[in-house]
Amino acid sequence: MVQETLSLRGRVIAITRAEEQAGETANLIEEMGGKPYVIPLLRFDVPEDLAPVREFVEALKSGSVDYAIFMSVNAVRFLLKEAEVLGLSADLCEGLKRTTTVAVGPRTAEELMKRGLRVDLIPREYSSKGIAQDLKERDLRGKKVFILRARGASPLLRNELKDAGALVKEIYVYEQRAPTDCDRVRAFVRDLASGKIDAIVFGSSQSVKNFRKVVEGLLGPDDLREATKRPTIVAIGPETAKALREIGLRADVVPRDYTFRDALTALARYLNRDS
Repeated sequence: MVQETLSLRGRVIAITRAEEQAGETANLIEEMGGKPYVIPLLRFDVPEDLAPVREFVEALKSGSVDYAIFMSVNAVRFLLKEAEVLGLSADLCEGLKRTTTVAVGPRTAEELMKRGLRVDLIPREYSSKGIAQDLKERDLRGKKVFILRARGASPLLRNELKDAGALVKEIYVYEQRAPTDCDRVRAFVRDLASGKIDAIVFGSSQSVKNFRKVVEGLLGPDDLREATKRPTIVAIGPETAKALREIGLRADVVPRDYTFRDALTALARYLNRDS
């Protein structure tokens, strides 16, 4: 049997993650022989209004939360940071012990457990769709479900759980904003247009939207489509792939499991498919 070659040797892979998250992915690319190109298309901020976080903790204290769903590692980190600012850290942690805690994937679960918090469910498919499918196997009628996430995320999970009879409330614990480093963005656009980028990895629909905003603003829609013909485009998850289609771009690779490690493995397999 011929062993599968999973190498990114010599390939320039653009990472669109936020600066503080890109390092781990860059290391994975280097381990596979590739050259990481970090272009942060997201930056994260604390919401101006922390009243919803206070309300969530109060609901936990009163036993009014049946499910708490964490949609990302950042959702865990920002919620705990905001609870600390509000002086509610102990109440938050105690309250989470009395509810069913759901993590969208293993990295989010790992972050919760690292903070001493229990994880009751990780969906079989690491996505909004996966959470909805697994929870709908239970009786959700009248259950109070809180989703901890970024503002502007897809309404798919909320709508699916509402259709199943749950009482759903989204708590936006962080904001996703476009990058502010204009020089870095211009350099990326030049490299993209000149064919120096072999692949672009998008980890969320918001990173796709920001990509369009910053790149199309410099190139224009026609030149954007032309510039993205050469690089292989990776979408982590169906919602990210859908966001790409909505701006007229394709998703060449969508990994089976929605993690950056699996995305890079799938990308390497795609690039080496004829070798």
